[in-house]
Amino acid sequence: MSELICPFSATLVQEDFGCPKANPIVRRGGAEIACTTEQAHTRCKHLFQKLKDAALPEFGVEDDLLKMPHSVLVKVQYGGLLGLQRSMDPSTGPALAVDAIDSLVAAAIERFGSVDAIPCADFCDTIVNYKLPGRRKRSKQ
Repeated sequence: MSELICPFSATLVQEDFGCPKANPIVRRGGAEIACTTEQAHTRCKHLFQKLKDAALPEFGVEDDLLKMPHSVLVKVQYGGLLGLQRSMDPSTGPALAVDAIDSLVAAAIERFGSVDAIPCADFCDTIVNYKLPGRRKRSKQ
């Protein structure tokens, strides 16, 4: 069976964000996150593509894994979800994390009618200006 690798996995591997549909997978190359349902995976994958389509021109890069810095994809993941969360409830102010990615995406679809109707271009400032978390130091043993 093909695993449904989460398009927002950078936020989950670092344990900065959460999702009830996330299932950690350990591989030789490191940890990955798989989604437990195809429906949730499809929604998130579609949203991630829309976020990339809106934000990559702001970074001046193409959607090409060989040319695009990894940091841009990570900013799209973090900043895109934080921007979406803020658009759902602007009165809360800036957030540092998303507790339940799947619930946020489902609520956004309910509010806007579909993934395609989510105003991803409105989050470009949040994506571009997102400060990546610093590297975490390993504890000495």
